[in-house]
Amino acid sequence: MKYLFFLLLLFCNSIFADFSGNVIKVIDGDTVDVLTTQHKTIRVRLFGIDAPERGQPYVNKSRQFLASLIAGKNVLIKAQSQDIYHRTLGVIFYQNKNINAKMVANGYAWAYRFKNKATDESLVVLESIAKKNSLGLWSDSNPIAPWDFRKNKNN
Repeated sequence: MKYLFFLLLLFCNSIFADFSGNVIKVIDGDTVDVLTTQHKTIRVRLFGIDAPERGQPYVNKSRQFLASLIAGKNVLIKAQSQDIYHRTLGVIFYQNKNINAKMVANGYAWAYRFKNKATDESLVVLESIAKKNSLGLWSDSNPIAPWDFRKNKNN
């Protein structure tokens, strides 16, 4: 039993290992395609954040800001897990800077919440500061969180 647990732990760690690569495409404010050194393209969803959806204010500005930070750059991804769409959920670092946090701190994304619980509480603090300073999407009179937008759109 002890060996089975060790093998399972080893297997899980190898699935979500850190990796690096070049950002070849910025899909939107929270999703990019990365070309690894093994010439494999991996779609990465930035863990812990949620950027504006198509049809929302700031969708283009959010994508443009993310592109200005990492498009064409070699980044490190600390993989957390995989979502239902088979995207790698990860924290992206460029020059030792947390890009996920920069998106929230500059007002181009929300700290992601599931059932009103944030996946990363440190991002909620950054979101509060951005909101207080009316940065990015927080300069809008009534910003709607992407998860609420998606829910209302599907009703």
